[in-house]
Amino acid sequence: MSGGNSGSEVEVRVVRLAANSPAAPLTMIRLLALLPPDWPCSARVSADRITLRVGAGPDAARAAVTGALRDRALRGWSLADAHE
Repeated sequence: MSGGNSGSEVEVRVVRLAANSPAAPLTMIRLLALLPPDWPCSARVSADRITLRVGAGPDAARAAVTGALRDRALRGWSLADAHE
């Protein structure tokens, strides 16, 4: 997915929806691996939440994370604002 680094950062929060979903640290690694490799990223992880800081515009970042969450290995995780 294109989008590139727009020079700004956006925060995207992902939450665990089910106790049997993959662990947060492993999910974070998978998420980062599925994002465009040229985007700067950082993450904070707790048991049921991952907060990503992505060097892309908000629409591109949301679209990329939403696409990554379709991966079967990330089943049970979702964008936080969809559930808050």
